[in-house]
Amino acid sequence: MAATLIFNSLLVPHDFSEPAQRVLQWAQQLIDGEEPSIILMHVIDEELVTMMVSNGFGDRDEIIAKLREQAERELDQCVSEDFGKVEVKRFASVGVPFLEIIRKAKDFAVDAIVMGRAGAGQQVGHLLFGSTAEHVLRGSTRPVIVLPNNVLTEPVD
Repeated sequence: MAATLIFNSLLVPHDFSEPAQRVLQWAQQLIDGEEPSIILMHVIDEELVTMMVSNGFGDRDEIIAKLREQAERELDQCVSEDFGKVEVKRFASVGVPFLEIIRKAKDFAVDAIVMGRAGAGQQVGHLLFGSTAEHVLRGSTRPVIVLPNNVLTEPVD
């Protein structure tokens, strides 16, 4: 007997790249249930904020406010199409990306996390230390669905 997985709630991290938008499309295909919801999140990297402060782009609160405002606009653009009966909640958070993803998945008690993984053009640091997706896989207590790049370049049915 084959088991069927039904995901009623999915957390989808988004970095505003084309592959991340494809992940969102795949999440739409994976979700089902009585009150399906996708939680679309963007993590403002704490390291980026620190670098911007140290280079004189403003104080921490100003920078975070501007980055959050920009992220929220872009998240709105990501869900401009019709998602049918699926409720899409979206927000921006500040922190270490993989830790924020794991924390928010737990906070929202999602059925799974859906994300893409880094591609063949990875930087040496990713090869030696791992990508965000790999860190999430290692640290999450929730199921994690990681879509490889070849899947993200094909059209979603």
